[in-house]
Amino acid sequence: MSHDTALLAFLADSLALWDIDGGVQPGAGSVAAEIRTSNGVWIAIERAPADTPFRWLVKWRKAGEAPGGIRELRPRACGSLTGLLAAMREALNVERGSAVRIVPAPMQVNA
Repeated sequence: MSHDTALLAFLADSLALWDIDGGVQPGAGSVAAEIRTSNGVWIAIERAPADTPFRWLVKWRKAGEAPGGIRELRPRACGSLTGLLAAMREALNVERGSAVRIVPAPMQVNA
């Protein structure tokens, strides 16, 4: 499985997990993936140039926005899948949810 194929499957699984009605498809040129939702959100995930410390550049348009807006002209740079998911959540208005906290059990004192 190629990196782009794995990325497309991961993005599709993320949309399903977040209950977002939309599709993921391969992009053209430097665009690794394009996401379009049923409510009109468009997201493009580009491969960053090799001479940058980032892996992807994420551009998006909210529903009803005209092409060429600020989020397209100034894409969000992401160095990891975590950053990529954060950018997608922002574009799709998906809440992060509660963080899971793991703590030790209280000490039991034997009297």
